Amino acid sequence: MRKKLPALLIVFSLLTGTFLYAQQDSDQTENTGTQEFIDNSDEIIMDSITEELPEYVEEDLLPLEETSEPEEAGEQEQVAEEDTPAEEENTVPKKELTLPMPEENAQIDRFIKQYLDPKWTQVLYNALEGAIDYRLYIRKALADAGLPPELEYLPIVESNYKTNAKSKSGALGLWQFMANSVWPFLTLNDYVDERLDPWKETDAALKKLTENYNTFGDWLIAIAAYNCGAGAMTRAIAKLSKDDTKDFWTLCQKNLIPAQTQAYVPKLLAIADLCINCEHYGIDLPLHEEEYEVLYNEKNAVFDYITVDKAYSLATLAQTMRIDTQELKRLNPSFVLGFTHPSTKSQIRLPAGMQEIAQSALENMEPIDFPIKYTVVAGDSLWSISRRYGCTVSQICELNGIKENAILKIGKILYIPSK
Repeated sequence: MRKKLPALLIVFSLLTGTFLYAQQDSDQTENTGTQEFIDNSDEIIMDSITEELPEYVEEDLLPLEETSEPEEAGEQEQVAEEDTPAEEENTVPKKELTLPMPEENAQIDRFIKQYLDPKWTQVLYNALEGAIDYRLYIRKALADAGLPPELEYLPIVESNYKTNAKSKSGALGLWQFMANSVWPFLTLNDYVDERLDPWKETDAALKKLTENYNTFGDWLIAIAAYNCGAGAMTRAIAKLSKDDTKDFWTLCQKNLIPAQTQAYVPKLLAIADLCINCEHYGIDLPLHEEEYEVLYNEKNAVFDYITVDKAYSLATLAQTMRIDTQELKRLNPSFVLGFTHPSTKSQIRLPAGMQEIAQSALENMEPIDFPIKYTVVAGDSLWSISRRYGCTVSQICELNGIKENAILKIGKILYIPSK
């Protein structure tokens, strides 16, 4: 028996060691898999918010969090005491919003938590900083009209403050007007699309929001109706019983409005709260309060204007005025073909102090005259069309905003100058 004991101990040690090694390897693989899943999900979430128009997908609202617990709680607490400094109490008081905001709301809290993540805070910072050309104008327009100041942050929800943002459903611009909802607020035709003009679209959006408020008598419902439509909101309210409270939260609770609209208002409230109370939350966001106080140049829509009633090329006008062509086009993005409407009055927006120079330039310019609207057919080319109508290829290209080597599609409309 004494001779066999060492052999048995060796076998037992080998078996125990194998089991412990296998168990350790299994635990390590599980943690690694969890980390890979978290990292991959994080990438998916960050990709989703870099698109022009983020989708309201419930599971993508927040990044996933690490949920694994430490093996020994006692050791974790000891490390926390030694390495982690005690959190300082936030002494910055929190400002109340003008819009009614519930003290506790899961969706609002979720959006706040989302944007407090450093990566999402940076996304919010970039959107606000890049929108200074329009934010200050919106802020002043809201103050002048006596509207809730939180509406300054609605374009973040709508378009991330992108003036050329286009949704899958065809909504366009900073405030995302649909083509069928522009009247009577904006002009939309072959020559002009005022949804692309952030200043005009802002004026239109504030009029529409005011109209919604006058209809429903509640700002949160008015804002929600801007998203789902006044007709849809009217039908939703009609389904409430006499005992129901007529407010946005009841409509959500009873699931009477679309899921996107149910997330729309909480997201606005969360973003507005974070921006207005950024010091309270300990994050850096651009408020541009000093710039707003001094009200300088086009940052607050201090422009000059001239009115024309024929088609004038913006590029030719800029060259004649000796100013940057792209700057003049940036100030007049609604002229989608690069020239003003040929038969109705158009206002051309100018840098401040340039009205007399522009007027003098127009006196030395000939308006564009194009009596023909030509439809491309099979076999057409820019050269053949220009030969047919006695004009140059460059003239056709300038009028239609295309390159000289462009391939024409059958059915495309081309505007042809007379000479």
